[in-house]
Amino acid sequence: MTNKPKYVQIPTQAVVFFSLLLLVTSFFSGAYWFKNIGVTGSLTGSSKAPVFAAKKTAKPEFDFYVMSFCPYGNQIEDVIRPVADLLGDKANIQPRYIFDKITDLKTYCSSRSGDPTQCAAYVQSGYFTTEAECTKTIQASLDTCLDDKEYIKSSDGSYYASLHGRQEANQNIREICAWNQTEDKSVWWDFVGNVNKNCTDKNADNCWADQAQAAGLDTNKITECFNKEAVALIENELTYTESNSVQGSPTLIVNGVNFPPESAYAQDGKGQLKVGKKVIDQADFRTPNTLKESICASFKNAPKECNTVLEALSETAPAAGGC
Repeated sequence: MTNKPKYVQIPTQAVVFFSLLLLVTSFFSGAYWFKNIGVTGSLTGSSKAPVFAAKKTAKPEFDFYVMSFCPYGNQIEDVIRPVADLLGDKANIQPRYIFDKITDLKTYCSSRSGDPTQCAAYVQSGYFTTEAECTKTIQASLDTCLDDKEYIKSSDGSYYASLHGRQEANQNIREICAWNQTEDKSVWWDFVGNVNKNCTDKNADNCWADQAQAAGLDTNKITECFNKEAVALIENELTYTESNSVQGSPTLIVNGVNFPPESAYAQDGKGQLKVGKKVIDQADFRTPNTLKESICASFKNAPKECNTVLEALSETAPAAGGC
């Protein structure tokens, strides 16, 4: 691991094709999400709301699984921030990051770079003007994917990736390092908030340091952590994502139970969930007060902070989607 990772220049056509693939992938990801969340719940709102019932503990665990540049993950971080500020160390509120581990890069890239045998269909659909253009773009995309500089590598030959590219994978690790180094978690929240507002998955490697310094973090310590611990940190995150079958950002888990549960969603948007003594409408599942209630309902003895009502960040809650 070097201090200045090298990057490749992706051909313009490859960028266009990657964008098309991402659009299609996002569509099917959304369809998958609604199939497994919305439709698995009731088709219409039910008069009897399911009950959220995580095990009660003295100090509840609230894990939120994200990717550093997933827009839905960034939205949920904004929602969680006031909950974390309110409860402080009375609950364990912990970020987790989603990575892919790749053992066979050729197979991985072949499945993600497009199928040249389908170029006639791609042209007919309007994605390309000619089959020759399609074939050239797919090959460029495959060549880029096979470039191992696009990945974080381990000594055993494994590759690690994040959905939105190498710079997102790098930023995931930097945010983990910052979390582990910071006792005052409000500093970490400031850092992540700064990055969410000012950086992207295209410029994070040159943008993050200013955001960390503005939050009061030591960038040298974060860089040292990245260089020495990146693979170990990724493997640690993989143990959590795999053991909890996490597939998308954001995923929220309270004391081992997904929040909200699938059964709470209705296709017509009128699903409900009973949390503690309160019945919450589907439109309010992703609000600060609802997330606070999910944690507070999981205390053996809820602290006085649980009596505080947190206001929504805007007139509408973040969209119920994911990366």
